[in-house]
Amino acid sequence: MLLIRKSVVLLITVLLLPSLSFALSSDRNQPIKIKADNVTLNEKTGVSIYNGNVIFTQGSLILKGSKIVIHQPDGKVSKIIVTGKPASFQQQQDNVKQLVRAKAGKMEFITDDERVYLSQNASVSQGENLLKGEQIEYNTRNSTITAQKGSGKKNRVHAIIEPDKEEPKE
Repeated sequence: MLLIRKSVVLLITVLLLPSLSFALSSDRNQPIKIKADNVTLNEKTGVSIYNGNVIFTQGSLILKGSKIVIHQPDGKVSKIIVTGKPASFQQQQDNVKQLVRAKAGKMEFITDDERVYLSQNASVSQGENLLKGEQIEYNTRNSTITAQKGSGKKNRVHAIIEPDKEEPKE
């Protein structure tokens, strides 16, 4: 059981945002590039809303959704909300071959709180490893993961954890 918990924690810890230090170390120094059908920027509140086939990139980080809302009240990104059918996330990590990928109807990245919330049929994968649930919350500050099932027996939390594959010794 402890091995499974550690594997799930390792799977989720490779998640999100350049400021949370799970990404390629070079990502946080890359410019943010956003493509969208339209944008509304409010300099007074520091909120920018991107609508229509939105693609957000920063180094190896790619967020896609029908809408992305970025909160940066003091010029520093404090929250990013991505919605879509589904919204998606992918990122390369240092010293890891497989990309981390996530999908959900809504993704919320809170940098000040060091939390990531995935909801509405959420899934996170890296290679063959997978964690699925109606809601997934990852607290990077204390390295805890909570996955919740939806209503009904069919919507339980699912985890697939592949064993480490050893290289053949010569």
